[in-house]
Amino acid sequence: MTTVDNLLLKITNSMGPTLHTLMSTKEAKILYNFASTITNHIFITENQSKLLIKILRENGEKLPEFKEEITQVLSDPIWTRHFRVIEEVKKLYLADNEQGEISIIIECSFNAKIRSILHDLSKKCENLTQSINGKKYYAELTEKNIVAIMDALAPYNFDVDDTIKSHYNTIKSWKLSIYQDQFLAYNITNQNFQKHVTADLDINNDVDRNVIIDRSIRYQFLTDAAKNYGDSLTEVIANRPKSKIWIDSKQHTLADVIASLIELRRLPVLIVFDTVITGKYYDNLKQLSEALEVNNVCTDIGVYFRLPNDVTGKQFNQLIAEKSYNKLLDNNSKVVAVQSGKLPKFFLKNAWKPMSVIALDSRMGMRHGKTAVYSNCCDLIIEWAEQQTIMEQAKINLWR
Repeated sequence: MTTVDNLLLKITNSMGPTLHTLMSTKEAKILYNFASTITNHIFITENQSKLLIKILRENGEKLPEFKEEITQVLSDPIWTRHFRVIEEVKKLYLADNEQGEISIIIECSFNAKIRSILHDLSKKCENLTQSINGKKYYAELTEKNIVAIMDALAPYNFDVDDTIKSHYNTIKSWKLSIYQDQFLAYNITNQNFQKHVTADLDINNDVDRNVIIDRSIRYQFLTDAAKNYGDSLTEVIANRPKSKIWIDSKQHTLADVIASLIELRRLPVLIVFDTVITGKYYDNLKQLSEALEVNNVCTDIGVYFRLPNDVTGKQFNQLIAEKSYNKLLDNNSKVVAVQSGKLPKFFLKNAWKPMSVIALDSRMGMRHGKTAVYSNCCDLIIEWAEQQTIMEQAKINLWR
């Protein structure tokens, strides 16, 4: 009696390319792929055999010269060989990744559900990547990744390495409140911490709640002060989740920003003019000058670049001269201005450091160049512009 696999080979060899005209392209492609698999002596799996029978049964009428034989063979399907058994692999262990770094390795056979879980995990885990051959996934060995991966894969009976189990149980045994309380400002007894915080905040006098919250990034402590994320610009800045923050220049003037920095004791400030949007140099300098004067900051200001003496450049240079913005950089400097990517060398030899940075109308943001590297020493970098930088917009769109 003819077997199903031999019937398939008979149909594909006899019909050739015309098979595509008699049934859907997708179904014809599946039949050719199954025929190729059988011919190469790999043989098909049990699931593939069910799909093959389904396609032949549904398309028997479209293959009149094989209709009777298809009906007869499918009435009692038999096969030349046993179906290929796919070894199901589901392992979670620690090993070197493709760069030789110890990582969490997720190794599993193809499974649509698990593939979907891993896709979701890539948004939650730190650097979860797929191997070149697609059979493994690598994730950085961090507490966050261990918990996220273990929790997500728990229902799928993975063979988990004992070391990962041990790490997971240890992490889950931690009580967040106990460890968080250690980092409350008034619980940290380290002498260097106390020295710097005392010098900065002058804790012998009343310290504004916003100032305390603002310094939590700088000194890496927690605070039990009630957080308020939006009643005022000062509170928005103080409660920022990371060092960089975008402030919409359509909603808040530069004078508003300077006022908030003064309230948060964030002078001296480094002002960065974007080298891409050069047409706004004079307008931005004028706005900066007016913002400083409104906030009674009129001395110890230095602008450390000049423009060519064309129409706009001449106005820019003249405003610097009129306002005496030529203060030499020293420990008393309150406001200094440079161009993005063009940091003067004397900054590297000077003890002066900014308490805050404002990037004016920055299109790319403070991410590249010498000025960006220098600014990374600061825990408050404000990007004051009409819209978020291209990089931040791309990041938002990526996770949508």
